[in-house]
Amino acid sequence: MDLSKLLGIFSAGEDDIKKMMNDTDMQEMMQSPQMQALMQNPNITNMLDKAAGFAAQGGIMPDDVERMTEEMGGIGGLMSQMGSLFGGMGYDEIDLDEEVEAYEPEAFDSSDRAFVTELKAWLKDALTDIPADDVCMLEIGFHVEFTDETLETPVYDLWLAYNTEKTRAENREKYGEDVWNWINWTDDHFRTLDDEPFAAWRESQGYDEENDGDEMIGRIYDLVALAVMDLHKEQFTEHRFGKKVPFVIEDYEYSQQTAIRAVKANGGKELFSPEFYAACGFEPDEET
Repeated sequence: MDLSKLLGIFSAGEDDIKKMMNDTDMQEMMQSPQMQALMQNPNITNMLDKAAGFAAQGGIMPDDVERMTEEMGGIGGLMSQMGSLFGGMGYDEIDLDEEVEAYEPEAFDSSDRAFVTELKAWLKDALTDIPADDVCMLEIGFHVEFTDETLETPVYDLWLAYNTEKTRAENREKYGEDVWNWINWTDDHFRTLDDEPFAAWRESQGYDEENDGDEMIGRIYDLVALAVMDLHKEQFTEHRFGKKVPFVIEDYEYSQQTAIRAVKANGGKELFSPEFYAACGFEPDEET
């Protein structure tokens, strides 16, 4: 499915939109089950209404972008809305229960096991320092930053974000559903893991981050899942927050694997809302 055609609506004029909507590929896409399901989402219809307004004025203008981001809660809100629009398209239909049962993260050697120990210690320390009393969701992610404008000195960063019931309620009032983009959460970059144990693990595994990025990130998240499973066995979040608080393990782009990993690491589908599974690419009517 070519989503670039649909994205073009936001920059097209009125005559161009008419041509686009008469395009055979566009008509087929609009009739697809995925698109029909998405069109039931009020956020999607709101975005398409905005597109119609842009068309009437001859296309999207710079001021429109600024106004849209403000209305949607900043760039994070806009990203969340776009994720709702396109996140569930293009995925295979899979059975979540079967995939969760089959997913078995594993520490393969002493370096992996040492890194899991470091991850647990970091998480315990960070979770103890969180000041909020009504924490309802946690997220662990990975990304690369650079120390200068030349983009020659990378910093590999594992971080912890969290959301509270107060922020969750505010987001639901604003967007009509849970917001799963951590940029809109209470704290989106609370604490990072020291690089020394992280670098030691990368070196021991022989990862070249520039060439092995996707494989490395997948392994990192598997080991994070193990650390989270251990914390739940110890009932750490229950002792700290008075209830079991689930972790999402991902950075920016949720996928079906995000949901599989989350259910496995946290030990239950009921810990997440339907919006989470939709954001991960599961069809709204699929049993989750």
